[in-house]
Amino acid sequence: MREARRLALLRRQSLIAEVARKQALRALAEALEAEARGQALAARSLRLVAASAAREGLTTGAALAQRAAFTAGLAQLAANAGDAARDAARQREWQADALARSETRAKRLAEMSVDARAALAAAQERRAAAREVPLARKLQSRRGD
Repeated sequence: MREARRLALLRRQSLIAEVARKQALRALAEALEAEARGQALAARSLRLVAASAAREGLTTGAALAQRAAFTAGLAQLAANAGDAARDAARQREWQADALARSETRAKRLAEMSVDARAALAAAQERRAAAREVPLARKLQSRRGD
């Protein structure tokens, strides 16, 4: 039966679409987590840069150079974390689009499955009706003999 094969195919495609939806959802969650982690690291690094600013009082040139190198390293870390957060935000947007596409596909497959089930039921009813009609004709023609 063509209708039964189509319904089976749609069921398999629906399973695949559900797996794709779950993967997209997981990837979106990971992107959100990476974005939050990058933003938090950038904010902490900037706070450390502000806290390690030059202090008043006498200091040696070596200590000043060491503090400046440490502050520059923290500033670079903050910049890298900010870049990572922006990359994660772009990834989040892409993953949200992928999730929307997979959910749309899953809904479309569900609608097609409903239509395929109805077509299968109609085909089964037509076949059952076709089997009954010739039998009724045979019985009627024997009565007339």
